[in-house]
Amino acid sequence: MLKKYLIFLMFLYAFIPPCLFGATVSCLVIETGLPAGGPKSQYSTMWENNLMDVLFETGHIVSNGHMMRLDQKLQEGFPGEAERDFLEARQNGMDYFLIAIIDQGSGTRTVSLRLFSTNSQKLIKEQLYADNNSRSAKEESDNIKKAIGLIAAQLI
Repeated sequence: MLKKYLIFLMFLYAFIPPCLFGATVSCLVIETGLPAGGPKSQYSTMWENNLMDVLFETGHIVSNGHMMRLDQKLQEGFPGEAERDFLEARQNGMDYFLIAIIDQGSGTRTVSLRLFSTNSQKLIKEQLYADNNSRSAKEESDNIKKAIGLIAAQLI
């Protein structure tokens, strides 16, 4: 009886703890290439919703900041415009800071997903997404979820 109990405990110890761990992630969506003062685009809202859904479904604790709209396209690395949100995420004990920069200028839509560590503001992973070939909103949403899933796999 004791042997069965020990085997059961070893099974729980080996398989359950990895499933219980989730990183804390703060997300920020930044729109570029759209006129200032306009409403949020549906495409940006789709990205924001899918970010939250995919990260939550993969077992992470997620929060988000207010969506930003900037005039110019952002360069590589950490955008200075996100500094305040980054510091807030760090103060609130978040492990990661994920920025989705959605450029909708010049008739094409591209998204740069940038994952940073809140400990050092170090870029962990950057992933570019450009899918202008989707035939429906459902197909586009599925493709977005796949792209976010690749970033979610980087979270420890």
